[in-house]
Amino acid sequence: MQIKVPGKLYISGEYAVVENGQSAILVAIDRFVFADITANLVGEIHSTQAPTEITTWTLSDNEIILQETPSLTLINAALKVTYNYFRLHNWPFQPFKLLIDSQLDADDGTKYGLGSSAAVCVSVVKAILAFHFRHLPTQTIYKLASLAHFTIQKNGSLGDVAASVYTGWISYNSPNRTWLSAQTADLLDATLVDQSWPDLNIQSIPAPNALSLLVGWTGSPAKTGDILKKIDRQKHPAIYQDFLIASNAAVSMIINGLLTNNYDDVVRGIALNREFLLSLSQAANLQIETPLLRTLIEIANNLGGAAKTSGAGFGDSGIALVDEHTNVDQILISWQAAGIIPLSVKPYHESIAILAESEE
Repeated sequence: MQIKVPGKLYISGEYAVVENGQSAILVAIDRFVFADITANLVGEIHSTQAPTEITTWTLSDNEIILQETPSLTLINAALKVTYNYFRLHNWPFQPFKLLIDSQLDADDGTKYGLGSSAAVCVSVVKAILAFHFRHLPTQTIYKLASLAHFTIQKNGSLGDVAASVYTGWISYNSPNRTWLSAQTADLLDATLVDQSWPDLNIQSIPAPNALSLLVGWTGSPAKTGDILKKIDRQKHPAIYQDFLIASNAAVSMIINGLLTNNYDDVVRGIALNREFLLSLSQAANLQIETPLLRTLIEIANNLGGAAKTSGAGFGDSGIALVDEHTNVDQILISWQAAGIIPLSVKPYHESIAILAESEE
């Protein structure tokens, strides 16, 4: 059987969402990680992104024993935590062959910033569950994939995991990762999955029927985790606190605009989020908005869109929300003339996705 898991884009709230109590808006998009899983005499894991490497695994004394491969660490972690959850509930676990194929990156492996790592974790969890005919709540799938992702990446809000699991448009408050780390020395032991996670809140947002999403890529991938290490929260505490307050205000304004089809609120919220992202980057002496990203944003704004960086920034992707009055064709033409690559993506909602749950 084959499972497909979408990538994501941040609409608003990036950087701030790593702090407890901060919110963000994300959307799943119609580019996917595919997971093909079949019964096999022995456990095998393959990835088209590392065609020469194979992870093999066996079960021994109620433990999963993996022959680790360096480039498949995320996949291996997702396998481990899912097996441990099966063991916790005394569910049988059968050997299988798993092939992971990501279409979230460029053909040469360059990352577009669409959350490929998170989608890989989610695809492994969902494939194993489907193979064993286990139907678990959406939040349980999120927690399993999040533990695998956090164990390997050791940073981030896990919002990209949420978008890949819940699909569609979501508002998101991250769990308290300090609390998570303090509960156990091994986050892959799965004992945390059935517990309540402090601060976690995931809500579905109805897809806006009067707005469309445009995405432009500037050709320079960036890693949010690496950048977060460089932002000294202690050096400029007042600026950082202002940024957090403004980020939450922007997210609330955009959500209200999306729910009421009030494009003016969306425009104001996007502009507010952009303004304080720039303030944060200036205080940290970092360039979140590169010259080409600034060009992307100014082109879209001047032609009636509401644009900003998406995710890490630093030359990654920019997004624009547009309505029926926006000159979309001219935006895309102008982007291409400036060396910006329009990505052919649109929001993706899985029709069988369970409605989002929240956990206070």
